[in-house]
Amino acid sequence: MIEKLRSYGIVGVFGLLFVVLAISSPSFLSWQNAANILDQSSILFIMATVLTLCIIAGIFDLSVAATATASAIMTVNAINAFGMVIGIIVGLGFGGVLGLLNGLGIVGTNVNSFIGTLATSFAFRGLGLILCSGGLVSITNKDTAVAMRSAFEGKFLGIKGAVYIALIFSAIVGIFLSRTIWGRNVYAVGGNPQAAYLAGIRTNRILISCYVLSGIGAGIAGVIYVGRYGSGATNAYSDTIAFTAIAAPVVGGVSVFGGSGAIWRGILGILTFALIGNGLNLLGVDTTYQLTALGLLIFAAVAADQVFRRSRG
Repeated sequence: MIEKLRSYGIVGVFGLLFVVLAISSPSFLSWQNAANILDQSSILFIMATVLTLCIIAGIFDLSVAATATASAIMTVNAINAFGMVIGIIVGLGFGGVLGLLNGLGIVGTNVNSFIGTLATSFAFRGLGLILCSGGLVSITNKDTAVAMRSAFEGKFLGIKGAVYIALIFSAIVGIFLSRTIWGRNVYAVGGNPQAAYLAGIRTNRILISCYVLSGIGAGIAGVIYVGRYGSGATNAYSDTIAFTAIAAPVVGGVSVFGGSGAIWRGILGILTFALIGNGLNLLGVDTTYQLTALGLLIFAAVAADQVFRRSRG
């Protein structure tokens, strides 16, 4: 019973919120409101996806926001130097390189991932400052800026391009995690790294690949920022977004101890947060209560995980 509650509790919470808000606010069920929720959550979808992956592997990556910020700045610089297509590729690759540096540094030194990526988040923010000379960088070619904005902000069936990109990325990562040998190895390493190593799994390579994928996801978030605003800034993404993205899979039922979970849980966690914020806004509730509700939900999820583990022990 406890296991089922932990596994599917988020589905019940999401469903209950949906029903309550649908009854309480007539505008909640509008297509425009749904499109707004998805648009506002698109970046969090990406970050929750990669951070869910990291948590399943038994690690954390607190540097995703800093990596996304630095990638946005690098994307603008590359677009101005080489054009839009190459600029986007460079931006994505830059995020992957920063993720690789994370992986090599943390795995190579055996530093705790929470502390290690907290440290690299400061380093990557400093790198962003260097890349933009401490200020704001913008796309100099107006036609390129318009094309970027059209690609990421343009709508199809009322949904912006950035949302489709985020959902496709999440789906691809989810499929690889659930349907491939690499994905099974990620679960094995997160569940028991020593046993996984003895079973012949190259644990260091698995962990490094997770950091690289986290960096690529952050790079996508950086490119989307450039597409939306035509610029890159040192305050593009705050670290708060990383903590929110970490909280989402925990609320979704992913154990903070690793070895279990799924990408859809992180996505559903983000949507639950979005429903709380959107619904309370529609009802005119003060933002203070929104933060309180989110905090209580996160605490309840972590407490439920602890209870579940004790019951299994």
